[in-house]
Order: sequence, then structure tokens, then C-alpha cells
Amino acid sequence: MSISHRNIRRLAVLILTAAILLSTITITYASPVIPQTIKVGLNYGSTTTDNFTIKSDSGMKVSLKSAEGYIQLFDFITASGLVIRKDSYYNIINNKETEINYVPGAQYNGELIGPYHIQAGTVYQDINAAKQVLNRLAAATPSAFLAYDGGWKVWAQLYVDEAASLKKIEQFKTAMPDLSFSVVSPNKTRVQLFDAATGQLMYIINAEQEVRFDPIPVANKVSTVYFNTLNYRGNIYIKRQAAGNVIVANELPFEQYLYGVVPAEMPSSWHMEALKAQAVAARNYGLYNFGKHVNEGYDVCSTTHCQAYRGFSHENTRTNQAVDETAGKLVLYNDKLIPTYFHSSSGGRTENSENIWSASLPYIRGVDDTYGLGSPYDNWTKQYSKDEIKAKLLASKIDVGDIVDIVPLEVSTNGRVLKLEVRGTTGSEVLLKEKSRAVLGYSDIRSTWFTVSTDADLFVKGGNMSKPEKERASDIYVQSANGMTKLHTSTNKVYIKNQSTVAVKNIIPQFYTFNGKGWGHGLGMSQYGAKGMAEAGFNFIQILEYYYTGTEVK
Repeated sequence: MSISHRNIRRLAVLILTAAILLSTITITYASPVIPQTIKVGLNYGSTTTDNFTIKSDSGMKVSLKSAEGYIQLFDFITASGLVIRKDSYYNIINNKETEINYVPGAQYNGELIGPYHIQAGTVYQDINAAKQVLNRLAAATPSAFLAYDGGWKVWAQLYVDEAASLKKIEQFKTAMPDLSFSVVSPNKTRVQLFDAATGQLMYIINAEQEVRFDPIPVANKVSTVYFNTLNYRGNIYIKRQAAGNVIVANELPFEQYLYGVVPAEMPSSWHMEALKAQAVAARNYGLYNFGKHVNEGYDVCSTTHCQAYRGFSHENTRTNQAVDETAGKLVLYNDKLIPTYFHSSSGGRTENSENIWSASLPYIRGVDDTYGLGSPYDNWTKQYSKDEIKAKLLASKIDVGDIVDIVPLEVSTNGRVLKLEVRGTTGSEVLLKEKSRAVLGYSDIRSTWFTVSTDADLFVKGGNMSKPEKERASDIYVQSANGMTKLHTSTNKVYIKNQSTVAVKNIIPQFYTFNGKGWGHGLGMSQYGAKGMAEAGFNFIQILEYYYTGTEVK
């Protein structure tokens, strides 16, 4: 078959056109988008507090979120800051105020205050107009303050019911007949703001939307805002939810968030390449968890439930450098973001994801971790009495009676216990994978790589010079004139005699000793392993791509 000159020319034009098009196309991979800012919950779970201080050395701008953006409310320049609490019921005994669930008619010791207030006038155009009325009202009562609830208002008193408010209104009408007065009923979305220096109630704000506290900028200095012993970049905001809880969160640039994460997760004195590996892992993990706490009103929390974050107070120039020099770098598997799990020390080998949790992740595979050996957590020991274990089981709503034995039933190829059976007088319970740590205590059982020994262990040797094997006394049968009989005595003791000595052992263990390796779940990057690899000359990319199988750092 021949090709005509016309077709040859046409083919040449097509090839040339394709070449021109290819020369103008730049092939890029789609990187996950790193957000500009992140909201970090500072009072997650058990750390929630309802009476706290927010302050800044440079003073603060206080604003309220609205549909149009943020409404500037006022500046508070006193460095001692504002004490914030719910607008709620409190019982005062010996000058200590305790929030209570107020029950009308119940008998209480001490003084009661509550969320009923008296409003003077209507809604004012701005804070200055409201202050003029406030000054008049303050002359009649020391308990007068400004309120922002759909606009600026002037309120007074902290009463527990409407009757007390109405009674006080009559007195106000006599003193200020030109003003109107009305009762303000409780609302669970309000908060009270006190001057921390004087103890004076200054404002009540409806915090159904975010109330934001921005530090007033100071030239040539990082301006920070303080909450609960720590200083933070960015701003602090609070929000009172419908259930009544007050959330406190820190909003700041995403990369600056990492400044407060890396030194909280890894010592800043470690090798720079290890710190860089931690910075990238933290960036991945923060981005992967972004939105995890959206229902609580922020993106991530500041605890290990997401990853530890300690704000500006824990920043270090070396860890900041590690973040800056890896800016934008992420660990990707098939160009997709992954959760870069990390832990302190593996004990010598990391683990497959399905042997700790449930999902089998191709990038979380067990690898040798000899570079991580030499950490303070290579080996650990924890001993419990059988009564201590029983109490821990009951605390987790597991009742097997008195503890008879604890036996690992299944162990992974990497050495970690997959099934731990707890046997009792009324039943047994099999603890799967990490549940053994959850029940017995994460800080005590530092990993699932452990063995269990007891005070009832015997080493039994067969008659053919075989190696002695460890057995529980309760599982041993003895040969007597009556045949094979399971070992049992009324005193729970067995006496073992050789040619010169007698050893006494319990039949039912009274103590259980866990001998383990490493600290943490054992998945992904071992931090001590990263340290060892860095000291051996590996860079942060090599470290990350070793611990996260089949990944690329881009």
C-alpha cells in the first residue's frame, strides 16, 4: 500500500502541530492545597474551662463575627487582660464563685447570682452613646456594665430570677424617670468579661458567633495573645455553643502553626535533618486532620488527638528553621496526601497499620528501625497486681471476676501482641491490638510489643535434655500414683524441690509483669529512628521515604 504525497504532507502537518502543542504544555502534578490559616482548639475535651484569662502585653482589639465580617467592638489596653466566664448561675461561698445548675426554691448556702439583668434604655448607635447612659446608671448601682447583643446596650445586676429584677426596676425608675427599663432573660450564648486587674464586670457579649481577641501590633516584635499559661501568634477567639460550653481557639497562619507543633513533638536540640522530617510529617498530619473538629468550631485540637501544639511559648529558632526550610513540602503516595503517623520509639522495628488499628495502608508497613535503638524507651517494664488489673478492667466496664491469668494469644510478625486474653473466675476477655494499652494505660503499657511473665511461672524441662520451657503452675499436670493430676492446693502454693533447695511458687499468679519495647503505636516514622538516621548522614527526604513505604516528598 502506497501513501500519496498529499497524505504525506497532511501527516507532516499533524506531527508538526502536535509537536508545537506539546512544547507549550507544562505537565504539573496537583499538590494538595495548604490553607492560609488554621483554627486550633485550645480547650479540647477534658481541658475545657469556663473561667479563664485572655490578655496581651500590647493590649487587644476585641471584635465580633457577623455575616459581613468582623465588627470592631472595643480596644482593651490593660496588660492584665480580661477574665471570661459564662453568663450563668453562680453560688458564692467564702468569696469563691462556683457555677451551679440553679433550682428555684432549693436551699443554698452563701450568695446566689444569675443571668437575669436589667436593661436601661434601648439599643444605642455606638459604644460612646451607650457609655453616656452607663455613667448615669453606674451612679445608681455599682453593678452596671455594657452589653453587646444585637447592638450596644446598657445592663445592670446579676439576678437569679425575674422577680428580683422587677423589684430593682422600680428603684431605677424613681432615680431616672426619663429612662425606660426592662428585664433581660437568660441566654446560654452569652459570656461575661471582667477587668482582670480590678475584678469589675465590664461587658456581657452574646458569643453565639466568634468573639475575637487580636493583639495590638507592636513594631519589630511578634505580637502574641495569652491563654491558659501560654502565648500564641495570631488571635484567640471564643464561642459559646448551644449546649453552654465555651470553646477557645487560636487562629493563625498554617505554617506558623507548625512553629508550635515541631518543638512540642521533638526536642529542638536534635539533628536538623530529623527536625525537618518532623516538620514535614507535622505539615502532612495537620493538613490531613484539617476539619477534624469542625463540629466543635475549629479545625484541629492542640492535643495528641490531632498533634501536640504549644504555641509561641514553645517556639525555638532551630525548629522554626526546620519549618521554613521545608515550606510546602508534603509526603505523598501516588500524589495523594497521607496521614504521616509518627511515634517516639519503635523498639527496633515499626509495624504494619492493620496490626495496630484496622485498615491496611500500603504506605504504613513495618520496617527495620535499628537506627532508632539506643533510645531511653528501647525496653520497659510494668508490674501489676491481679487486683490492679481487675480494677482497670472494671473501669473499662469489663468484668471477668478475679484475675486467673493473662496470656498473649497472637503476635504479629513484627513482635506486637494482636490478641491478649484476660482470664477470670467468671469469664474471659480478649483485648485486640491497642485495646490492651487503652485498658491498662497508655503511659504504663508503652507499646503492644511486650511479653507477660508472672510469679507463677515455672521452667519445665522434658526428659530428653530439651530446652526448658516456661509454663504457668496452674497449667501443669503432675504424675502421681493415681495418674496425671492438675496441680492444685488449698494454699495456692506449690513447693518444688531439687537435691538441695526448695522453691515456692504461686499456682494462680498474684503479679503480672509486662516486659516491652518502644513507646507509641509503632506506625510510620520512629522519632528516635529519624534522629539516628540524621546523625548517620541521611537527609529528611530519605528519612521520610524510608518510614513511609512507597511515598515521595514533593
